[in-house]
Amino acid sequence: MNTESLLGRIVTVVAVLIAASLVLSVVLGIVGGLIGLIFRFGIPLLLAVLIVRWLTSIRQKPRKYYR
Repeated sequence: MNTESLLGRIVTVVAVLIAASLVLSVVLGIVGGLIGLIFRFGIPLLLAVLIVRWLTSIRQKPRKYYR
């Protein structure tokens, strides 16, 4: 039988939706922060490494491997 009132169900649904929005907000905040860190530090670091490798490969003679 239904022992829970309609008002109790509505309050439960609203509470679950509020809790879900808080969890989603926290998770998306963390993900957004990580993406921001990747763009802020990762991409310039990747570009610096690629430029250094490109410049050092131009100056070095091609290596010959002998068996």
